[in-house]
Amino acid sequence: MDRVNATVFLTVIETGSFRKAADALGYTQAGISYIINSMEEQTGLSLFLRERDGVRLSREGEILLPLIKQLDHWERRLRQTVDELNGLEKGTVRVQIFDSISIHWIPGILRKFRDDFPHIQIELISEEDSVRAEQMVLSGEVDCGFFLTDVTSKLDVYPLLEENLLAIVPPEHPLADRAFFPIAQLGDYPFISMKYDDNTGISNIFRSRGVVPDTAFCMDNDYAAMAMVSKGLGYCIFPELLLQDIPYELHCLPFDEPQRRTIRIGTRSMKTCSNACRKFIEYTREWVREHTAEGRDW
Repeated sequence: MDRVNATVFLTVIETGSFRKAADALGYTQAGISYIINSMEEQTGLSLFLRERDGVRLSREGEILLPLIKQLDHWERRLRQTVDELNGLEKGTVRVQIFDSISIHWIPGILRKFRDDFPHIQIELISEEDSVRAEQMVLSGEVDCGFFLTDVTSKLDVYPLLEENLLAIVPPEHPLADRAFFPIAQLGDYPFISMKYDDNTGISNIFRSRGVVPDTAFCMDNDYAAMAMVSKGLGYCIFPELLLQDIPYELHCLPFDEPQRRTIRIGTRSMKTCSNACRKFIEYTREWVREHTAEGRDW
């Protein structure tokens, strides 16, 4: 299977077109077409359906996708190990992130990491769903990731920060002047939910108390949801980290029964992951300890 190119295959899926994949990888569009055609010739399968507005996986391509993701992981791992055996501090680390840390943590972590390891490339893949994030690490799609809920798989995971979950309301909300948002009143006001609340620990606040929220809207963008709250369309529940320097006039209320969740970082195995991945995790833990009061407690 010498003509199977996992990187090109996965990039075509991510971008949805040969042209966009070519732009992302620095190829010509003809070069991408040649590689995919060669893969199809080698396998004897039609891997993509060519459509007017792009391409999508065929049934056969979908069956091969998990295996090609594994192939991509092990090819990257091989290159990383060769670099390490040659004594070279270079390579690539693919890291799954989510919005709040991408805004408030990642720039500082990368600045410190790149100062010491300028030849190690960091690829950031955004994923808000913690269940999906866990699967990405397990499959080798990413080298390490950040998690918002308890990890159910056998990964090497390290706690970074325990943060509060807060209710946000507009200034004219009946509870805006309260010191706390009463847990007993969760279902009394219109609620704006987020698409991934089930997998970020927020839905459990309602579920554990048998409350069905009065959901007015379901959003997939944090700042769009904050804008909705600012117009009096409902209240939201967000983590404290995300609420730093928000661009809206909102009241952030802790609950009268404190609600907290833990941010963690993990990889499939600290023993078998690349040195670059291991160093990134170590630098992340150290940066959080240095820059957050809560992080110093771990």
